[in-house]
Amino acid sequence: MIGVFLILETLIMSKAPHLTGTSSQTSPASAPSRPMALLAPDVSRALALFEADKRSDALALSLQIVEQGRMGLPDACVLSVLMRKLDQAQTADALWANVADGLGQITEAGEGSVTAMLDTAHILADLEALDEVETLCRRAHEVAPNDEKTLNRLLAILTHRDNLPEAQAVAEAFCERNGDRFEILLYLATIFSHFDAKPAVVRFLDMARTRCKTKTQRAKLNYLLAANGMPVSDLDQHGMAVEIFDNFAESYDDKLELLGNRGPDLIFAALQEMDLPKSKKRRVLDAGCGTGLCAGFLRMYAKEIIGVDISVKMLEKSRAKGGYDFLARTDLSEIGTYPEGRFDMIVCADVLVYFGALKTVFSNFHSVLSPGGWLLVTVEDEEDPAVQSGFRLHKSGRYKHAQGYLLSTLAQVGFPKPKLLKQARLRNEMSKPIMGTVFAVQKSALSFG
Repeated sequence: MIGVFLILETLIMSKAPHLTGTSSQTSPASAPSRPMALLAPDVSRALALFEADKRSDALALSLQIVEQGRMGLPDACVLSVLMRKLDQAQTADALWANVADGLGQITEAGEGSVTAMLDTAHILADLEALDEVETLCRRAHEVAPNDEKTLNRLLAILTHRDNLPEAQAVAEAFCERNGDRFEILLYLATIFSHFDAKPAVVRFLDMARTRCKTKTQRAKLNYLLAANGMPVSDLDQHGMAVEIFDNFAESYDDKLELLGNRGPDLIFAALQEMDLPKSKKRRVLDAGCGTGLCAGFLRMYAKEIIGVDISVKMLEKSRAKGGYDFLARTDLSEIGTYPEGRFDMIVCADVLVYFGALKTVFSNFHSVLSPGGWLLVTVEDEEDPAVQSGFRLHKSGRYKHAQGYLLSTLAQVGFPKPKLLKQARLRNEMSKPIMGTVFAVQKSALSFG
């Protein structure tokens, strides 16, 4: 359940048909801790004792807290659930009655009160107290019906409990109150697509079609249609990428931490495993550098690091960090946009998930690599043998590529067999690991390309 809230929280921040970015952090990211700060210290300790299977200690401390009297709404919620799990039904019922009274009295809550309800629901979700979670999410949405966060949390619990008709009705009511705008419709279609609620996805995408007015909107709509297996006449990958990552730049690093994205980690691990000399003689290209999350570990391998990205706003974030010697706006599929000269190493961390066919990009990489130069790449794994093309666009808005397709495409453009080819967890989606492949291939030292 924590994964349900986590993915939707990320979606709130991005507001785009994609939930993830083009690169990730240089250290393993983990899911954020539960919002324990809103609980009294003794309540947090009682909860920790229960989770450590120290039931008698948890019960003694919980009873002591209850005897002390007044407590905040989050504390009462958690203690009520704890008491029920500790076979103290009467005390649990009394505490929850107080909670119900407190919820009923919240009529004009500020952002803090709504956040407290949602954060408490987050804690209770880990305890699998789904009835209580639903009550809190419903009340938060009643108090702030036009707030996207309360909408997300209510949709998450309703859909998790297979109450799709009500979830769709709640979403449509939200649209009616908020102008039925194109962006809202696309946003809701994205939410339902991650719960495989196909009728709701079709409903909101059909509504979005009738409100699509600009080229950018068309690009967004077509990408989401394609990601959900619906036919489109034109897929403007370039326009979609620019739109997403320009909007993504400001809070990009935080979003990737939420998703546990490990693209640069895998590149760094590959460099370490191959034991490449840490020579400061190389000219290195970070292809799709994003906000500069690879720059730190690349410095030990390079005399010059050049970062390129399709998003100007991403490049501005990289420039502010100061990790690169040179930055340039580049479309990796257009060789004419690459910086001049050859490179001794190219790294491409969690970028090619936004490309379908890879022959053009691999060919471009091959042409700008010096003989003997290294290419290190991560991709997401397509494991369905029925995908004959070797790649497929998924509901996450990211392409997955089959290992056989990678190897054959590398060979077609002139690369030899990779020196390193490994599977590993690339990120999380809906609290489940998404597997990827990291490979390192060296351009032949005798090369006329």
